[in-house]
Amino acid sequence: MFGQMRRLLVIVLGLYCLACKSVQSRELAQSPKSAKRQQSLSAQAAPKAPKPAESSEKSGAEKKAQPESPKVLPVASTRPIQNPYEFRDFMRNVEDEHKKFGTAERAKRYKKRKYGNSVVEQRSGRKRLYDHNIFLRALLEGRLRSPESGDLGELFKDGIFLDIGSAILYGEGADTVRDLYEDKKINPHLTIIASDVNDPTQKKTMYIDIYRTRRKPLPFPVVEVPLLIEKPSHFTSPLKLFLKNTASGVILRSANAGPDLYYTPKQVQKHLRAAVLAFYDRDLIYMFNKYILFKPKKRPDFLIIGEIDDQVGTNHRATTWEDIDWHTRTFDEAVQLNTQHVSYE
Repeated sequence: MFGQMRRLLVIVLGLYCLACKSVQSRELAQSPKSAKRQQSLSAQAAPKAPKPAESSEKSGAEKKAQPESPKVLPVASTRPIQNPYEFRDFMRNVEDEHKKFGTAERAKRYKKRKYGNSVVEQRSGRKRLYDHNIFLRALLEGRLRSPESGDLGELFKDGIFLDIGSAILYGEGADTVRDLYEDKKINPHLTIIASDVNDPTQKKTMYIDIYRTRRKPLPFPVVEVPLLIEKPSHFTSPLKLFLKNTASGVILRSANAGPDLYYTPKQVQKHLRAAVLAFYDRDLIYMFNKYILFKPKKRPDFLIIGEIDDQVGTNHRATTWEDIDWHTRTFDEAVQLNTQHVSYE
């Protein structure tokens, strides 16, 4: 009996061992899947690691690569002259001058020589615009004052004077600019620059090219300007070498020339707004036809501070400037100031 029990015990132990091996082999077979699944679950549960911050060099380069937004200047009004009543009178004169002397029909009619080798309605002859000399002398002597800006002369000393459409091939060459250049009360205080155009419609109207290739250089700089000056760059590009040398004000002049005679009223307004934008950060005087305009630094429009005698400088019918004794002509005879904006002392 004892032997039977012993055999039974051996059989039970053997069966137990077989069962244990079977269970162990099943666990081993399942363990890789479990491990992978556990890793997947852990990865899903774990928070995502933040992306590494971009280097300061890269971000700086990206900022540098981005195009700069265009500079917007506070020129809110479409009216280039501040006072609406002054603007109205100014534009009436612009329209009148253009109709009488600046249309294509009138220009064709006046293509004959009437004074020297020029024509009367354009800038022909020494001393024709000498009233501007008288005004500039008073300005640079410190005799013109504004309630807001004080002594106007201080704003323009060592500044730039650009004459637009100087007739560089007529007479002695830019006669009215030469009057300024030879004036010892003006020349030392301003860089005086003449200008003209290259009109491609005819070879003989390529004035700048003819001057540079066939004429003796004038004693002052001559720059080329477009036929239609309607963008800020049309003012600043011809002057870029000169603007670098001074932070003082700029004086422009268009009298008996393209802008004040041949531009339409709409073109004149666009032209004046372009001048404001071109020299927004500078004080600006613009001698436009008979008017004298002043734009203080960082202002979006002009003030009309005076007029020259329209029976002389902008007289398109007769050479009255030849009959004047310029040694005795007074400021009051040459210039009518707008005392609302400027006083003469």
